[in-house]
Amino acid sequence: MTERKFIVTEGRTGGELKAQAQQWAEQLGAVYMPRSHSKSLDTVMEELQLEAVLIATRQGPRIYSKAGVFAYHPGMAVLRLQQLKRGASDHLVNALGLQQGMRVLDGTLGLASDAAIASYIVGEQGSVIGVEASPLLHFVVSRGLQTYAAEDTDLTQALRRIKTVQQSSEEYLRQCLADNVSFDVIYFDPMFRRPVQGSVSMDALRPLAYEQPLSKATVELAVKLAPRVV
Repeated sequence: MTERKFIVTEGRTGGELKAQAQQWAEQLGAVYMPRSHSKSLDTVMEELQLEAVLIATRQGPRIYSKAGVFAYHPGMAVLRLQQLKRGASDHLVNALGLQQGMRVLDGTLGLASDAAIASYIVGEQGSVIGVEASPLLHFVVSRGLQTYAAEDTDLTQALRRIKTVQQSSEEYLRQCLADNVSFDVIYFDPMFRRPVQGSVSMDALRPLAYEQPLSKATVELAVKLAPRVV
């Protein structure tokens, strides 16, 4: 992510959000800018040549870009979990051969919809770690996993069990190899390799996505660390 690709500011209401925004900016190594009451976010983005703005709101972090606004939501995981409970099959569960107690690494966490389903299947005895290279996307999603309250308590619990790492998959896998850490399955599904047409929330994230394709070295490392790599 290039320098000053995004800034951090606060919502228009409530002075307490300023301190929150300043703290987030420090955590992300980003620039904090007080919310302007005379300029729109689009104007600020154009003047500073930004691709997004992270906004501190009472409902949590929001990512604003010219394509729209993104706030964390588990997305299709809600419907997929409902279908699983009705006895339907799930493509991810089948492809990964997921079972209770497995150790799963999602090497391209994104919005964590797949990680949520994996976490539900492997249960409390298993584990799911999600690796996300984009600092801003990881920031918003990791907080969403710990705060989002789904109507289905099983989904909420599955979200809470997911552990996240902000790092490239290759760097994290090299660290795991050095530390002799292994998994039952490692999964990759890079965002935006196939554009999702008409998805406002996905369009809002596109400027902040990690742009590097999945490398051969990353896959080779994964094969050393898990008997199944998808």
